[in-house]
Amino acid sequence: MRKHFENIEHLYGDANVRLPNSIFKDLSEAIKSKNNKTNVQQVAFAYTYLVTVAFLYKYTHFVDTQNKTYIQNADIKELLGYSRTTKSIDKIIKKNGVLDELGLTSTIRDYPVSFETRPNEKVNDINLREFVAISDIDTNDSNYSMIKSIVKNKNYEVKEPLFLTTGYKDREYGTIYSMERTHRIDIKEYIALVFDKGINNIDFLMYAYFKSKCKGYKDNMKSMAVYKIIMEIGIDRSTFYSHLRVLKEKGYIRVNHMEWKWRVKGETYDDIESNQYFWKGIRA
Repeated sequence: MRKHFENIEHLYGDANVRLPNSIFKDLSEAIKSKNNKTNVQQVAFAYTYLVTVAFLYKYTHFVDTQNKTYIQNADIKELLGYSRTTKSIDKIIKKNGVLDELGLTSTIRDYPVSFETRPNEKVNDINLREFVAISDIDTNDSNYSMIKSIVKNKNYEVKEPLFLTTGYKDREYGTIYSMERTHRIDIKEYIALVFDKGINNIDFLMYAYFKSKCKGYKDNMKSMAVYKIIMEIGIDRSTFYSHLRVLKEKGYIRVNHMEWKWRVKGETYDDIESNQYFWKGIRA
């Protein structure tokens, strides 16, 4: 399956997708365990799944005509560390599941097979991106026959990432055209993180979170209180530090650990000396 995503990089070079910065909190609030606590493993899966389908949709690569392969939900589950038959996460990615209900995705059968950019038509000064779906191709076209010979599942469905294509919450446009309050994941980051056996979905989630918070500031650094981070992601303190250690060892994050001094006044925190987090990123 790695070849599938390497082909995106090969064909489009600096391929990337953007996600709303609010997505971390939205997922952590929506995906709970039976005890009503955030299930961070499933939150991390959901986030990485959204990045995955965003790449596949934006670059119309659910079907790879070079490899003669196509990607289904079971493939993505396996790619992201689950068994193809695992049922516990189906509630997140199924039709009308959590992601569809949140308005982040829509389950469709009319999957995109190519796209065109129109330099003379712009949205927010960005060239219009026009997607060609399988239904737009004449059935007598050789491309139609080739694609249909690859897609064996007659009930094949994919996810359209609405946050990318049409908008999400109060956004007028999807992140293809509206970059405010978003963060960017590059294809080289996706390949390096997802296909590294020493990295899991929570590591990916935290990497993206720190990028969304730190990138663009001086030295890509931002001071943040740990309690705010764990509240937004929905992760417990010990799990947070465990995965932070992984990102530090990989050189993706650097942290200046400050002394913690606080006192509690009622239900508010005061006098917190926050850690300094430096997002370093993937080095080619």
